[in-house]
Amino acid sequence: MQKVILSICVSIIIISIFHILVPNKNMESSMKFALNIFLVSIIAIPIIKSIKKIDIPDYSKMLDKNKFYVENLKDRVEDSNKNILENALKTVFHKKGYNSVDISIDIDRDNKTTNIEIKIPSSENYNAEEIKEITKQQTGITPNIKYY
Repeated sequence: MQKVILSICVSIIIISIFHILVPNKNMESSMKFALNIFLVSIIAIPIIKSIKKIDIPDYSKMLDKNKFYVENLKDRVEDSNKNILENALKTVFHKKGYNSVDISIDIDRDNKTTNIEIKIPSSENYNAEEIKEITKQQTGITPNIKYY
């Protein structure tokens, strides 16, 4: 504590000497401003050092977590959209009598493309062109048809 008081007193003495030595009035206000900042920093440094721990949250970690949650949310929304689209197509196909159709939807977020692959059993007598047309009407995407 004695060092702190001594450094503050020495700083005030040095500042007073600078006030006396400033040659003209134009420079006086700038010099006062700089010296006052110096004095405030001399007083503030020991106060800051005396505080043992300042609890400052690590915002970078929080941002990383938020980025992870947003990416995870995008994936879940994407999966949900795929499931909704698959179920809607299966319902439409079921109404048309295509009960054994297997639908696979791939959404490529990087290339912003959606691919639909429809697998139909070769043992059934399904009209592949009609299935393509139904899919295109419902989604706007021409599917790839494969047989199994």
